[in-house]
Parts: sequence; C-alpha cells; structure tokens
Amino acid sequence: MKAARDRVGRSAALAVAALAAACQPLPHPFAEDRPPAALLHVRDVAGVAIAPVAGEPAAVAATLGAAMTGALLKHDIPASDKTTSLGSYQLYGRVVETRPQHGKASLTAYWRLYDAKGRTVGEHTARVEGEPGEWESEDAPAIRQLAGLSAEGLAPMLEEEAPVEAPAGGRTRVAVREISGAPGDGAKSLAAAVAAVLKQQDLAIVDNGQPADLYVDGEVSVTPVKANEQHVKIVWHVHRADGAEIGTAGQENDVPRGLLDGPWGDLAYNVALAAGDGLMQLVARGAPEPKS
Repeated sequence: MKAARDRVGRSAALAVAALAAACQPLPHPFAEDRPPAALLHVRDVAGVAIAPVAGEPAAVAATLGAAMTGALLKHDIPASDKTTSLGSYQLYGRVVETRPQHGKASLTAYWRLYDAKGRTVGEHTARVEGEPGEWESEDAPAIRQLAGLSAEGLAPMLEEEAPVEAPAGGRTRVAVREISGAPGDGAKSLAAAVAAVLKQQDLAIVDNGQPADLYVDGEVSVTPVKANEQHVKIVWHVHRADGAEIGTAGQENDVPRGLLDGPWGDLAYNVALAAGDGLMQLVARGAPEPKS
C-alpha cells in the first residue's frame, strides 16, 4: 500500500495552460492526468515497455514489473511498466517458484525481449534463492535482487540493439536549452525528458549549442503555499533561430513539500508527457517551410 501511495503522489500530472506569444489562447490538451512513466536519464538506447509479468507467486508477478523498471533505470535505460509507444521495445516475463528443497526455495524469472517490430531480440533467465515465503511482501529484497540480476542480463541487448539516430534530413531541428529555477536534478531530468518526448514526434533533437531551427527553454518556480505543500509553475518558451518567441506553454500545480528536492525520476517524464502536446503546437507553428 505504501508503494502504491508513493506512486500516486509522484505521478500526479501538473495542470497545464498554453498561451501563444500574441496572447491568443490555445486549446487545453492537458485536462486529464497522463499515466506515469519512469525516466531518470536518457541515453541513445531503446526504451522498454514492460508487459504484466505472468506466473506464480501472484504477489511477485504483480510487483516484479515495477521492480524491473527501477532496475533498468539504474542502467540508464528508459523503461516503464505503465506506458508504451510505437517505438518501444517490449519485454515479457514469467516468474516461477520452486518447492523448498533442503530448507531453501528458488524464484526464477524468464524474460523475452522484442523490438518495436515484434522481432525477438533475445532471452534471459535470472534466479534467486531464499527461505520459503521470503518474497511474500511486495517490497521484499529478493524481488529487487531478482530484478537487478534480470536487468544486468538484458541491458547489453538493449545497448547493442538501440536504433541509430537517422540524419536530420528535412525534419525540424529542435534543441532543448536551459531550464532554470528547478530544484533537485530537475534541470537535467526535465531537459532529458522533454527531448525524449519530442524525439518521438519525428523531430531531429540536436545537442544544446548545435544549430537548430527551434529552441526550447524552461523556467521553474517553486513557492510555499501551506506547511506541507508547494506551488510549482513551469513555463516553456519556444524560440526561432533568430530569437523570436513563438509562444509559451505553462504548467502549474500544488505538490507535497520537498517532493522535487532530489531526483525527479518518473515525475520529470510525466511533466514532459503533459507538456508535449502544447509544445508540439508551438513547434508546428514555428517550423520552417519544407524546402522544395
């Protein structure tokens, strides 16, 4: 129950309003919360969508997917047991418990990894041993250990199979620049998350400092509202290469005090998902005309 409450607390999406530079209101595409996803750092590796784990014990199967999300993130591999996309690799797992022998029981996870086109990338098996009933609770160390061993075996497959970034060609080049005012690791996590979300929209994401058609900047402000709450406001600015501002998209909400002081984790990606539609409207408005 505690883990569930923590997930709910971290995944509450920020309410969003978008405004054009000329103060003409844009639609409000962020009225509904988005499902949470997990993202710490984004490298040039494949994202993974983890399907519900099958098998017994049911308590282990129900929690192993979330544990795998965290274990893969430790290898800087974006993963989620909540959401998927057309470009995600798909990970399917099955867990099996053996009967106790000589006072010990074992827990085995069988994994099969598919690429975005449904082709098998590889398989991996991980096993842990322990006392009978050792993994009955949802936060049992044995489940985290099993997820860690599984991620160690699967990570090299993802790193080797990661899709190679295609040349920009005629795609709009976008650079995510400075994100100011964010507590914790928000500047880094938000920049990585927004870049990952925009990259899924067939945009060419270029490194900060490289020539781009459009630039995205963010401003984060945090103010106390109650003893245990803070008001967070994020304003995204989209500029053309000549410095002209196309428009802004804003997000704001009250969050538990101190929630953002450390790693933003899945919340950074959730914020980026919520902001994505508004940012894409501004990108579409400011994108250069295709060359004939």
